[in-house]
Amino acid sequence: MIDKNTADAFVNKITSLGSKPGLERIKKILLRLGSPEKNLKVIHVAGTNGKGSVCAMLQFALMACDYKVGKFSSPCVFSQYEQYTINNDEISEIEYLGFLSNIIDVTKDMSDDELPTLFEVEVAIAILFFQANHCNIVIMETGMGGLLDATNVFSEVACSVITSIGKDHMQFLGDTLSDIARHKAGILKKGCYGISVKQEEEVADSLTEYAREIEAKFQFVDYHHVKYMTNRNEISVREFKNVKLPFFGDFQFDNTALALETLHILRYQGFDIDVDRAIEGLKAAYLPGRMEKISDKPLIYIDGCHNKPAAIRIKETITNHFAEQSITFIMGVLKDKEVSKMLQVLLPLGKSLVTVTPVNERALSANMLANDCFLYDIDVAIADSFDDAAKKALDYNNDMIIALGSLSYLKDIKESFERFI
Repeated sequence: MIDKNTADAFVNKITSLGSKPGLERIKKILLRLGSPEKNLKVIHVAGTNGKGSVCAMLQFALMACDYKVGKFSSPCVFSQYEQYTINNDEISEIEYLGFLSNIIDVTKDMSDDELPTLFEVEVAIAILFFQANHCNIVIMETGMGGLLDATNVFSEVACSVITSIGKDHMQFLGDTLSDIARHKAGILKKGCYGISVKQEEEVADSLTEYAREIEAKFQFVDYHHVKYMTNRNEISVREFKNVKLPFFGDFQFDNTALALETLHILRYQGFDIDVDRAIEGLKAAYLPGRMEKISDKPLIYIDGCHNKPAAIRIKETITNHFAEQSITFIMGVLKDKEVSKMLQVLLPLGKSLVTVTPVNERALSANMLANDCFLYDIDVAIADSFDDAAKKALDYNNDMIIALGSLSYLKDIKESFERFI
């Protein structure tokens, strides 16, 4: 087995080669590894916003029903290994190095053009991990899109799940909602079940058309069977009655409805899912970095909001729950996001803003972000580090702080706050 230094050298090399579209490389690697993906029962989840929440809900509900649940998600927020879990336990470093060693062995004869991308390697590690540990259900979250996403290597699935779709990654997926939706619809499979949350008309039409073309058993959440009890933060969906939302935020009603409809579809197919135990499992669901409260005094939330649809959902939560609070935002974003549209939605709700630069080659600098913010009636401070951002936000002494933006920087900002509060 390789050591950590060899592993890091290989990861650094494939990272430097950048991202390359297409499924040829991942399929070739899996074939050389013995096609481990063919042994897995998969729930495949795509969408622009809500993927992580829905995956976590399904994971904990199925765990409560005695399933051995593998879950692959991205990007990492707090740990290199958190994207690979079985029953919410992360892969060990020894396991990770062992599976990576297998991948290095089958790629030794490949040129740089043939080598897999980092994400393709991560997908292959996940599949090897789940197969080796005999998971009886696996939840795979797409990285970007669906049709050409490296997770899209399964010929059949237990269910394809599509969360809310909006404009994101447009340089790869297309400029229109219809184009983006068609990429997301690529996870649907002929003869297999698929379910989507309610979507904008253009998106819904594109999903429906694609499903018809490939003869997938596709449907949208049937809201005739959904009851929202917003005053109690509860939802009922078909046989799942009075379910307490596991995550904070009004947008989680739709995510929870989608997760419960997915469980209903699995039960229809014969999966042994006890309703009461699944509901209990949902209560234990945990997902870092999604309207996660990290402090009560002062009140601080962090959220991986990085596009306009997510910003709208955060706005709804603020309006309904924190309308009387004075808010300091911290923002660190990537330059390929719809930054100006996020600012239009969120900045009118804040009293002050601290900008910071995420540690990412695609990061928008704190100075450039601040320049975009001076159009708004909000006090803006530029931080030169995460510690500086936390201190500046605390110094404003407003009622609450909300740190928003790229998931990749939430670990850093959370650790900074832990040093000062």
